[in-house]
Amino acid sequence: MRSRFRSLIVSPSLFFVTTSTKDHKFMFHDDELKDRLESELFSYIPGYADALLGYVIMPSHVHLLVGCRNGGLQLSKFMQSLKSLTTRKLFRKEGSIWQVRFDDRLIQNQAQLQTRLEYIHFNPVKAGLAAQTTEWKLSSAQFWSGELIHPTLTKSWTWLEK
Repeated sequence: MRSRFRSLIVSPSLFFVTTSTKDHKFMFHDDELKDRLESELFSYIPGYADALLGYVIMPSHVHLLVGCRNGGLQLSKFMQSLKSLTTRKLFRKEGSIWQVRFDDRLIQNQAQLQTRLEYIHFNPVKAGLAAQTTEWKLSSAQFWSGELIHPTLTKSWTWLEK
């Protein structure tokens, strides 16, 4: 389901989200900035979303697998907050470093989840930033491979039932 229908989704849902910087500018080329963005992302999840199943932070964009019990409007609020607060906290500027819109797709089954996770985890490899998925530290690849335990990430769909 395309993003323009996001507001129609009111039930618990899992979304694949992509958001990019303005003009696809490489804003997260610096390790410190990437680490700080990751930290901000993890701090927003408990207050704005119900689950984070996957993510990758790239120099000019971010991919997320975000679970929202209240559907698309909750996702919109989460993304609006994430983008505005990271701009102010990381770059101390008004306006935004992010494109106004973000893309999202509704994940409806385990096969779609697996496809999107593979896409997210192979993104740094495809871009030539890592030789293997688990080499890129700013992604959920190490968590899904079992190499890392993470308090914010989940592999479970149980958040849908709460």
